[in-house]
Amino acid sequence: MISNSSTRIFYGWWLVLVCLLIQGSVTGVSIYSYSIFAGEVESAFSASRAVVMLGMTGQSIMIALASPVLGHFLDRTPVKWIIIVTAQIMGLGFLMISLTPSVWGFVVAYGTFVSLGLASMGMLSSSVLLSRWFHRYRGLAIGLAALGTQLGGLTIPPLLAHLVDTFDWRITARLTGLSIAVVIPLIAYWTIVDRPSIRGLHPDGDRKPLDAGPLREGVTAPQGPWGKQILLSRNFWIASLGVAVLSATLTTVLANLSLLATDLGSSREQAAWLISLFAAVGLVFSPIIGRLCDLLDTRWVLAGMLLLGMAAALSYSLAQDYSGLVLATGIVAINAGGLTPLWSALIGDLFELRLYARVMGAMALFTGATGSLAPVAAGWIFDATGNYHNMFSALILLICIPLVCLPLIRRSTPGAGATPLTNITGDLS
Repeated sequence: MISNSSTRIFYGWWLVLVCLLIQGSVTGVSIYSYSIFAGEVESAFSASRAVVMLGMTGQSIMIALASPVLGHFLDRTPVKWIIIVTAQIMGLGFLMISLTPSVWGFVVAYGTFVSLGLASMGMLSSSVLLSRWFHRYRGLAIGLAALGTQLGGLTIPPLLAHLVDTFDWRITARLTGLSIAVVIPLIAYWTIVDRPSIRGLHPDGDRKPLDAGPLREGVTAPQGPWGKQILLSRNFWIASLGVAVLSATLTTVLANLSLLATDLGSSREQAAWLISLFAAVGLVFSPIIGRLCDLLDTRWVLAGMLLLGMAAALSYSLAQDYSGLVLATGIVAINAGGLTPLWSALIGDLFELRLYARVMGAMALFTGATGSLAPVAAGWIFDATGNYHNMFSALILLICIPLVCLPLIRRSTPGAGATPLTNITGDLS
């Protein structure tokens, strides 16, 4: 975990800190602070709640559509320039919000400009960058960087709420946009280095590469249409299904957690504590799951998280009081912390490293579409049946599908890194 000079901290760990700060900033001002700006806009323009919430719908659509495109550029363009450009775009989005003459200006600016910055800087850029700097410690590094999401959610909303109370929401939006557009590009420009070889280093700070397998730096990526290679990959579809089901479970739980609590007679304050518990447990388990991905076969980690998802859904279905909800929330929150490092580690283990960003972008399209539909489907099931039991039963059945298919994922060759994309549709090893 030190540099190859044995006297300095390996530069990749500084990049982990940089990625943590960037992820925390962009998720803190967008996802976690959306309700702050939405409430002010709703009041200012006497808008309906449904119209104000369209910005979140736009976010899901933008992330799903933009991720494959961003992944393509991240494989061809230095990461720092992608971050610099998208930070400027995100900052412009907040400036547009501060100047909007109607609620629709807020919806459009958030659903496009702000959400494009989130799609780029929320997870994608960090995962791509750290996957190049780390091999043996990849899961731990990405797991530590993912802590920024929870830390941003804990620290930034109270700060923005204070600014709104001190000034108003328009000035707060301008200050937010200016900070994102100036501070993040400066950090990215002066700190981000695309690959360890640029600094004369090797991944993980090793003195030399561990092997000359097909995924190591300097090896030409497979030729041919990358989209066809990915879409014909059995590994891609099984891994995508597993990640999508986990994501859908988390999205559904978060969307209904407060309602689950109040339906059982809990107070609003108790419901809020469940959300805090969700974030706190995720904060603890993000680096733990990440390190497990380094030490174990990622298929076993995915299987474990799918089983945890089933256990959480069953616990919610059987919960009769607040303590039952606490238990179920604690279980599902482990997956909330581990999803990002697991997702990143799966891609690093199963696919050609030079196509890492494009594979993640394609997965994000599939996962984003599933995640955006899950709460709607859950609401429809509740309206039709009057309870959550069938919703959680449906989630358990969905989780069974990737769990059963996991043995079909091809093993990588020992000592040679992940299986090359060109061979990934072949027989099981």
